[in-house]
Amino acid sequence: MADERQKLYAYVDESGQDTYGRLFVVSVLIVEAEREALEKRLEDIEADSGKGIMKWQKSWPEVRHTYIEALAEMSWQHATIFYDTFSDTKKYIELTAYATAKAILKRARDPYRATVFVDGFRHRTELQEFVRGLRDLHIRTRKVRGVRREESSAFIRLVDALCGLIRDADEGEPWSVAVVKKLKEKGILVEL
Repeated sequence: MADERQKLYAYVDESGQDTYGRLFVVSVLIVEAEREALEKRLEDIEADSGKGIMKWQKSWPEVRHTYIEALAEMSWQHATIFYDTFSDTKKYIELTAYATAKAILKRARDPYRATVFVDGFRHRTELQEFVRGLRDLHIRTRKVRGVRREESSAFIRLVDALCGLIRDADEGEPWSVAVVKKLKEKGILVEL
């Protein structure tokens, strides 16, 4: 008998611990199908834009613009990027688990199983706390993995870029504010 469960893949990054709780952003990409094709397309966009595997904060503004504009023109039928922002808190791991759970539940149909890849946790105990947070929120996971090097995945680089974009928009950078609005209007980016 075939497994009828919906398979979800979640790619998670966070940004803002450097603000000491002033602003904390969590970005979650949920992919349902055609994962390999989407990853290939993202890698092509990274190459074409000149962004390559660079982190958002290390890339030039022109490169960021080209990268995000290309994302805005893609088909996102099988994937959605969610984000949540928090302020005046240092509960980073708990909030990352909370935002991840909310994103998974937005795309999940019962029965489902989620495979989660999360960047940003440097210690095994942090990953264990994150997993415990997902379980406490009744998220059904197949596996949860920490990503040691974000350079290894176009999906993790994407959520890193979206965290950076959201932070830039929060700081009032005009282009970022406009493009976040555009991505939200197109249904590519969804605020939790």
